[in-house]
Amino acid sequence: MDHPPNGIFPIRALPLEEPMKLKPWIYAGSALVLAGGLIGWKVFAGSTEADSLFTVETVHRQDLKESVTANGEIQALSKVNVGTTVTGEIKQIHVKDGQTVKAGDLLVTLDQERFVQDLHRADLSLRMARQDQDTAEATYRKVHAAFQRQEALFKQDLLSLDQFQDGKLARDNADIALQRAKVAVLAAEAQVALSKDALDKTVLRAPMAGRVTGLKAEKGEMAIAGQTNIAGATLMVISDLAEILAEAKVGELEVSKLRLEQPAEVQVDALPGIVFQARVFNVASSSDRGQNQNIFSSNNSQEAQNYKVRVILQGSRPDLDRLRPGMSARVAVLANEIKNTLAVPLQSVMEREDRSGGLGLMPRTRTTVFLVKDGTAEERTIRLGAATRRTAQVLDGLKEGELIITGPAKGLNGLAAGQKVKLAKAGAAK
Repeated sequence: MDHPPNGIFPIRALPLEEPMKLKPWIYAGSALVLAGGLIGWKVFAGSTEADSLFTVETVHRQDLKESVTANGEIQALSKVNVGTTVTGEIKQIHVKDGQTVKAGDLLVTLDQERFVQDLHRADLSLRMARQDQDTAEATYRKVHAAFQRQEALFKQDLLSLDQFQDGKLARDNADIALQRAKVAVLAAEAQVALSKDALDKTVLRAPMAGRVTGLKAEKGEMAIAGQTNIAGATLMVISDLAEILAEAKVGELEVSKLRLEQPAEVQVDALPGIVFQARVFNVASSSDRGQNQNIFSSNNSQEAQNYKVRVILQGSRPDLDRLRPGMSARVAVLANEIKNTLAVPLQSVMEREDRSGGLGLMPRTRTTVFLVKDGTAEERTIRLGAATRRTAQVLDGLKEGELIITGPAKGLNGLAAGQKVKLAKAGAAK
């Protein structure tokens, strides 16, 4: 590079840069972000506004049908668990499952050999006991006659006191031996009777007329004498299907609503489309809780108890004959029917904790609803009666024509007395 004469380099003006230009896609992205924010705000504002709108309903009169429903199963009104009081091998089963039998029909035959031998031994023991009794009677007659002679001589002073007392003692011993022989005969006779009874019980007959509905035994198995919950104790079940019932378990909160002869309806899973009319036949007076359970034990759980309720089915004989014990069923009992009563939807009812009155230790509840008066929420305590799954009878606290708030649930739970409310339908509140 050449140096200027004065040693100073000239300053060259640099070209100015052009202003930076924004790319088109940046503008588009910004617009999308702005639009999304506006949409989100609208959605949020809209949902907030919707949540603040309440639905209402006018208190009015209607008919109510209060029902109690429960799951259960079909059973025969009369049934017998056929078992045995003697243990033995099953030699022959004379019936089949589902067979109809009459009272006295032969059902099962057990192995009889051991029981026959027991009877023979008992007969031999009885014969020996009777022979011993005959010998004891002969001995007693002989000794008694000798004592009578000795007694006569003693009265004539022809026999010493010692000899008289020896004769009396011999007579008394003979009498005791005779009485023991008689008792032995009675015991032997009782043993013969027991042996005959055991032998007879190896042949099982139908205790009543009905249908074999639960054949559980097989030829060659061991029939066990004992309780019905022991395997082998129940050989079969005979059911009288002339009358059929449905047995259901009802919770403790609803069983108090039930009483005899209440109408009911029953649906059986195996027979869809058929509804059997029924009536309450029996309501258990105690729960299914175990009899040996200690209700005061520390590990006892406070679980709700169930009570057995049985209803008698009514219907056409062909339909009833299609039923089988053990089929699953759904039972609905008409517990109460009320005509023309004030009612409110259950979704409008709330339970409030109340510790007023008494010691205040145990929480109580009061039932309340919210009314709309001049656009303001008013809380009212009410008393309910019968209830369905959706509606409850009002016994006290409301008048016909009053406007109650029914929802939404979230808004209703957060509502307070005196709060201004907006209705979903403009002009609904008056």
